[in-house]
Amino acid sequence: MIFENLTKLLLSGASICFGAVLGILRSKIFASKNSNSLYYIFYGFAILIFVLSLATGIFFSDKIFVKGGLFGIIVLLFSILSSIGLFIFSNKFLVFKNVYKTTKLDPIVNSFTSKADKNEIKLFGGDLNFFGNEPSQINNNSQYTHLRSIGFKKICILCETPDTSTKQIRYGKLLHELEGVELRFYDPEKADLNVRGRIIRLNGVNKLLIYSRISSGVYQAIETDLANSNGALYNNIWELAWSMAKTPKPDEIVLWIALYKRN
Repeated sequence: MIFENLTKLLLSGASICFGAVLGILRSKIFASKNSNSLYYIFYGFAILIFVLSLATGIFFSDKIFVKGGLFGIIVLLFSILSSIGLFIFSNKFLVFKNVYKTTKLDPIVNSFTSKADKNEIKLFGGDLNFFGNEPSQINNNSQYTHLRSIGFKKICILCETPDTSTKQIRYGKLLHELEGVELRFYDPEKADLNVRGRIIRLNGVNKLLIYSRISSGVYQAIETDLANSNGALYNNIWELAWSMAKTPKPDEIVLWIALYKRN
């Protein structure tokens, strides 16, 4: 009797400890800015409990359904359902969704851009190096060539001040080759959302595609609109940042275009 009670106590303690471990892992996954595979532990535990539950139901059915009575049946069903629930909810809430490498992201960005009304598009730009660093790279960049082919009447780009000759040449190329480009600069040292993306207008409604860097060459892309609270927030932040951003002087634009033409 003492051994049975001690076993139950140890089992209860072990369950509490393991539950705490899973809780810590979950917090770690949520807090991490990088994609990780910690959620596989939840998958493994869910599969283990599911298999053990089925095996118990098959090989010890007489003890569960006859000797165990209603309590045994409830425990078995609860084990099966909880393991399925853990697997489903781990996949839904712990796994990074919509994660792409750069080569896979370009078609998504281009497809999103193709849906836009052609009057205006707004970009979260950074230093615009996602178009490529050198003019030759930009010429072969899928996002750039696609954006240029659409022919928007106005392209508003919220970006960093070009503080190097390479950036100035890059900006000069865009200003020279794209129609209707308007640049405004923010200071990333004071405030940077660390996101890139585009805002388009489709049938009178603002649509957003926001992508943030998960790791080197890997991005998480989310398409949303103003009906979503996050979409409305990003749109309002863009409008606020745009209204407060610095406008380049005409002689700066002339200089950057001249630098591009010389290179």
